[in-house]
Amino acid sequence: MKRSSPLLFLLSSFGIPLTLLLFAACEIDSGSEVTRNVSLNVAGSYQNDGGIPSAQTGQTISRLSITQTGDQLFAIDNLGARWTGNIGRIESNLATITLQGMTSTGAEVVISGTITINDTTGILFGNWIEPTLRSDANATATVASIITPTPLPTNTAEPTTTPIPTVTVVP
Repeated sequence: MKRSSPLLFLLSSFGIPLTLLLFAACEIDSGSEVTRNVSLNVAGSYQNDGGIPSAQTGQTISRLSITQTGDQLFAIDNLGARWTGNIGRIESNLATITLQGMTSTGAEVVISGTITINDTTGILFGNWIEPTLRSDANATATVASIITPTPLPTNTAEPTTTPIPTVTVVP
């Protein structure tokens, strides 16, 4: 009868569980989960009582409550469906956006357009795109105003100089 080595026993007893624990503790993220900072706040509850799209399948979506983390957008519509998207290009007070969600009939929707921020009003305008239907989309929201930092006042006065007295030694 052949005896097992104590080293082999220790490695198999502790090595395999430690290796599994190491792999279980590692988190590997996708490179697509990058959030970039943007200079425009578009978060708000965008509403159009007649419906955000001029035509759609399913029940009327009349409100999208949008939250923003950097360039990433998350929304919930008035029917409780979740939407995701992002901000593309920003020029001054205009941001290009894309939002993806579903109608109440399960049709996939993409809203592709812009949000313009005028003071504390956000204006969404774009295209509502379903597999078998396309229409205009528009809504408005009250958004948080962006606080522009006020520069601190600078002292423009010329510094005053005090003449240095001359010391004369008398013998």
